[in-house]
Amino acid sequence: MKKKTSSPQTRHLDKFLFEAGQQCQKRLWLDFHEPVAEAPSALRQSMSAAGATLRTLARTAFPKGVQVEAEGAVAAAAETKEKIAAGSQVLFGATFVADGVEARSDVLVLHKDGQCDLFEIKSGTKVKHRYVNDLALQALVLEASGLKMRAAYLLQVNPKYVHKEGADYPPMQLLRSGDVTQKVQKQLEATRRRLQTYRQSIADNAVLALPMGTFCTTPFPCPHLARCSKEAPALPLRELPELTRQLEMELHKEGIEDLAGLDEARPGLTFRQRRTLACIKAGAPIVETFVREELRQCQKPLHFLAIASITDPLPRFDGQRPWRMVPYAWSAHTVHTDGRLETATFVHVERTDPRPGFATSLQKHLEVGGTVVVWNDDSLEELRSLLDDLPAAKAAARALVSTPHLDLMQLFDASVFHPAVRTHKDLRASVAALLGDTTGNDLAVYGEDAVLEALHKGWAPRVRAATKDKIAADMLAALSWTTERLLKLFNTYAEIEAPAPKPKPAVVKSTPKALPKPLPKPLPEPE
Repeated sequence: MKKKTSSPQTRHLDKFLFEAGQQCQKRLWLDFHEPVAEAPSALRQSMSAAGATLRTLARTAFPKGVQVEAEGAVAAAAETKEKIAAGSQVLFGATFVADGVEARSDVLVLHKDGQCDLFEIKSGTKVKHRYVNDLALQALVLEASGLKMRAAYLLQVNPKYVHKEGADYPPMQLLRSGDVTQKVQKQLEATRRRLQTYRQSIADNAVLALPMGTFCTTPFPCPHLARCSKEAPALPLRELPELTRQLEMELHKEGIEDLAGLDEARPGLTFRQRRTLACIKAGAPIVETFVREELRQCQKPLHFLAIASITDPLPRFDGQRPWRMVPYAWSAHTVHTDGRLETATFVHVERTDPRPGFATSLQKHLEVGGTVVVWNDDSLEELRSLLDDLPAAKAAARALVSTPHLDLMQLFDASVFHPAVRTHKDLRASVAALLGDTTGNDLAVYGEDAVLEALHKGWAPRVRAATKDKIAADMLAALSWTTERLLKLFNTYAEIEAPAPKPKPAVVKSTPKALPKPLPKPLPEPE
């Protein structure tokens, strides 16, 4: 018999709990009863700042709008009711509480017939399922409060907007409105059912026994991931590569939660899944024979390249569009046809536009031709945006994207299997497993979040030059570490011996010449 728990009466079901329930019932219970304080990453802070900017801009399109000032849900709901009674036609942050559920609207437009329009402001460029669900939740609480939704709109970033550096964002150009009324209406009944299920889950701690799954990290990592992982099997099912939701549900129904209990001969498994399971069972690496030839076919010079970049939700530089990757540094280890090793770097830590210097310097280094070797070619592919956004460096950008490249991560995912690695997404984990090298954990600035945090530190007012130099050095250290390990992985799996350092010429100590024998003393002169 399920054990019931007493649920606190001071908290309502809100959009955050609603989103938690869509991800996992266990997360919903934990978020409600045992929430954990989670420090937002630099990337999340950047997205939140962009969202705040967009809300401010969007509200300028509603000159008659009135802000609901109260913080708490109950107080804000009371203030909302007062403002509606006073005849306010447009409310910012309108709040409603009904049946234990609360909802806040970015913009609420009221009509004389008691119907209203909902406007939700999002920094994304596409209509996502969770955005529609959020509006459906608002519509239901609105209805329970005596109002009726007439229409629902998403105000989102226009991906085609081109920024003029130094100018204010024009709201009517940066934002675009999308009518999602029908999509929201189709989700109303499903949202009602979800709310009922979520109420039951919050009151029932039996959900704590639910298994982990791919949903633990999708669409965002769950804040309780570390806690749940302690209770999970050593080889959890969710780590199986290319695991589809359908297969995951089938295996859960069969009680298979551990990779050790999954038969590699099971029908329907992919090649990569079979190889992963065989590798785990054998307790030893499996390397496909084709990886050696694939690597050896790469045309020299070989440019082992790493790029440090951040993604701007809102554009900052001339010609830039929303959600563009902005590159700030690169490092390359180049092996020439004669075996000569060349290293080159570029770094920019100022607030000014780094793209022209980045594109021209990297193009100059790669103009000798050959093959670019990277770990995850997403950053390389993103450089294509420079063709549209940076007309002055269009020739350099075209040369960059036309250079043949090899994604070493993708190749290793298909050919190099190790008992300690399920996917090669994390280069540091792959290097630790394949090369026995854990020095990547000591890098000060590794990954986009760390790069963004470091750059923000360097952009602070009155920052010292020494601080900027340290940031630049830390960024290049991480990139150089990456390119050096790419080279080592390439040589290891291509079975190429790294050229031994040329021995220094031996210092030959010359034997000192013997001193001449002293001349005999002269004979005494005769008297």
